[in-house]
Amino acid sequence: MSFRKCTSGEDSERAWFADLLRRAFPEAGSENELAELAAEVLSHDGRPVHARTVRNWLRCENAPHFRYVLRVIAMAGAETVFAVLEPEADPASNRGARR
Repeated sequence: MSFRKCTSGEDSERAWFADLLRRAFPEAGSENELAELAAEVLSHDGRPVHARTVRNWLRCENAPHFRYVLRVIAMAGAETVFAVLEPEADPASNRGARR
């Protein structure tokens, strides 16, 4: 018997987190650089995060634990919370919009 790895809702949540990682580490010039940097920053309290894990998150192959979601939200900025609550209110999607 075959099972789907995730549903479309989970796919969009994983894609959202991958985008959030990119926002949290804008200085990264490549996926590998981003994975190394994020792994270093997110490793703490005897819970190492490996670059391979971050690459899996960026490629939407795995979902992160909530503890990492919260830390990345904090690094990306409080306004990213609004993207979760109201996707239309996401400041990044309104770049260049008139005020």
